[in-house]
Amino acid sequence: MKFALFLASAMLVTSGSRVTDGFGQGYPQASPSVTDTTATSEVPQRDIFDVIFRKDVQTQIRATTKTGLSWALLPTFSYNPVYGVALGVMATGAGQRGSPDARYSSMSVSGNASTTGQIQAQVRGDVFSKSGNTLLKLDFRYLDTERSTWGLGPVSSNQQEYPMNFALYRAYATFYRVTSGPVFVGLGYHYDEFNNIVDQRAQQGEETPFTLYSRGEVSRTVASGLSINVLGDTRDNLVNPSMGYYLAMSFRNYTTFVGSDKNWQEMWAEMRLYPHVPKHGKNVLAFWLYTWFTFGPAPYLNLPADGWDTYGRGARGYLQGRIRGANQIYFETEYRFSLTRDGLWGAVVFANLTATTNPESQTFGKSDPGGGIGLRIKFNKRADTNLTVDMAWGRDDSWGVFLGMSEVF
Repeated sequence: MKFALFLASAMLVTSGSRVTDGFGQGYPQASPSVTDTTATSEVPQRDIFDVIFRKDVQTQIRATTKTGLSWALLPTFSYNPVYGVALGVMATGAGQRGSPDARYSSMSVSGNASTTGQIQAQVRGDVFSKSGNTLLKLDFRYLDTERSTWGLGPVSSNQQEYPMNFALYRAYATFYRVTSGPVFVGLGYHYDEFNNIVDQRAQQGEETPFTLYSRGEVSRTVASGLSINVLGDTRDNLVNPSMGYYLAMSFRNYTTFVGSDKNWQEMWAEMRLYPHVPKHGKNVLAFWLYTWFTFGPAPYLNLPADGWDTYGRGARGYLQGRIRGANQIYFETEYRFSLTRDGLWGAVVFANLTATTNPESQTFGKSDPGGGIGLRIKFNKRADTNLTVDMAWGRDDSWGVFLGMSEVF
């Protein structure tokens, strides 16, 4: 019975899925600071494995490679009304490739298939050199799925749902070099190919937002471009930050010279902060702000959309792709607090706001708010990771349940 509970817990939390939208976009990243909280707290800290096994145990069986990465192989499980039940496997590795004071590198390789025939495979990594002076960020994905769109602009009561099928091939690689302190600058290459696009209502002879924007039925789009990037990261923990900041900027130039269908540009800028409230307490009031702008004829499926941020965790309360436009500004704040002194139970309250440009005026329309509450169960007290269960609501009767093993930001 204990083994069954352990296996079920591991399958659930390692999926990083969003129950009402997405397809495993938010895979957990390894912690850069593994700390045994039992050594620093007056009250002995507990996690879910202390409850199941009634003793302090390691949550994963690890094998250390020559590179210094520790690897774990786990099954994954997720559910979504769009794609049904998805089963798969994930291999995650993390560790310091240099000295014990080196920056932490992480890598994950995963794949799953759903009962409706949808498939995803992904390789994602942040690999530092042994000296810590260079960083290679990788994001490779294959996604064969059915997703709906609702046209362009903010949420409105007269919008309709337009189911679409497509396969996504993604290859992102960015090479960074340290400049000063935690600040890195880098050059990158970004490739997105949406293939086998089927606009189901257009196939039935209707005029849809996709065909209007694309000026006809399009079955394939390619975005290929180079980028310049700036990154600053002082967070103490990637999966559950309690201090520090994260700053990122990426300007991407997609051109026919490197294989893009059309010439257009994209700008992404992001900031995350984690102050304590009260100042000397453990509770965290986290802030997340990003701007996502496009310039020129970006492909419809490459336009900024909720839930299509880097880890697919934004805009809880809305289905992925519910809000789409040429430009988006997103803001979220979340208050994270403990419910028990031993750290086993915690909770969050959060609110978010998505501002999107209207297609006609190209000005920002009415913002779309969201918000909700969440429960936290300590999954691994040493890495300070939580099993997260959130209920969120948005405009136009939108709502959802969201599961994960890392905090949203």
